[in-house]
Amino acid sequence: MTSSDNNTPLTKNMLLYLKGQSVCCKDSTLGAYKIGLRHFSHFMESCGLTVENLVASDISAFLQHICSLKLAPYTRLNYFLIVRKYLAWEVDSQRVSEKILEEFVRSKLPKVPEYLPRPLGAETDLELQRRCQISRTPYALMFLLLRNTGLRISELINLPFDPLVTLNKATFLKVPLGKMNTERMVPLSTQTIEIIRKIQKAYPICPNQCSKQRLIGLTGSISTVRGHLYYYYKKITAEMTDQNKNITFHRLRHTYATTLLSAGVSIVSIMKLLGHRRIEMSLRYAKVTPNHLRDEYLKAVAVIENQAGIQVTTTKTKSADWHPSEIIEHLRAFTNKAAKLDARNKKNILRKITRLKIDIAAITFDQKFKMTDL
Repeated sequence: MTSSDNNTPLTKNMLLYLKGQSVCCKDSTLGAYKIGLRHFSHFMESCGLTVENLVASDISAFLQHICSLKLAPYTRLNYFLIVRKYLAWEVDSQRVSEKILEEFVRSKLPKVPEYLPRPLGAETDLELQRRCQISRTPYALMFLLLRNTGLRISELINLPFDPLVTLNKATFLKVPLGKMNTERMVPLSTQTIEIIRKIQKAYPICPNQCSKQRLIGLTGSISTVRGHLYYYYKKITAEMTDQNKNITFHRLRHTYATTLLSAGVSIVSIMKLLGHRRIEMSLRYAKVTPNHLRDEYLKAVAVIENQAGIQVTTTKTKSADWHPSEIIEHLRAFTNKAAKLDARNKKNILRKITRLKIDIAAITFDQKFKMTDL
């Protein structure tokens, strides 16, 4: 926000609108509303406009004004949506024509990029965990907890001193109200429970600003504590990068989600573990785990074929110099080269052989098999 925007006072109606929104919005949300409305107030003041004499072209001009500012794509979009919500309130109060809202159709809103999650590569992930495990600072335990639970950094900071809950003889991490204003329960491994116990035993970590109201024992605002933690995080991740990007706190959350998804956890479960409100937020992780999607697809195809009465038969084999999947690959290549079939039937046969190869490749054999045994 420019200094002129920041100094522009909100109109009387805007203040009245915000007072009404304070009943159902968090303070952080109201803060964002104030910033967006100040942009709009500054625009109207500079153009000599009032809410009552707004026309469609004024909204288009405001959109151009917002797009000209050096703002992140999501920020531009949010400011525009904030103004739309405010003007809808003005429409309900019959101070603004309903036609004004037609200028806020999706096709006229600023387009925002859809970034993929950025999980750490397997080697980087293992190296980070190794460094945290051998480190003597208790802050390293907090970073391991982030990696093992998929918490946002703000959620870690706000965890109560004893966040563990036992249900049906299983232990969970209870994550309090946070960014999405929802609570959730995260299942824990024995190792992660031990990490939490070690963090508790390390109290007080920083005697000058300690409090048992939080698991990490640090008092202060979210931004202040985050900066304190990041100082130690940079020490542990010194000279480490992944995909030419810095290893931020949030990438640990991405790594947690994609690792579980690759291991077979469903998208719905990922949604619950991460505390997402909409399934679309979780579906982004599927885009970076194509192997998981492939496995799900092949399982579905197998079910469909079984329902149709189509059976793919295999014989039991054991590994030796050749892995059985390699033998099947040779069979696929030979079929493709020499089978006297029409194009459609050959394609179907090759697809079945490929599925068989993938299934066999996933099997561990405990006995040897030789081609001479056939």
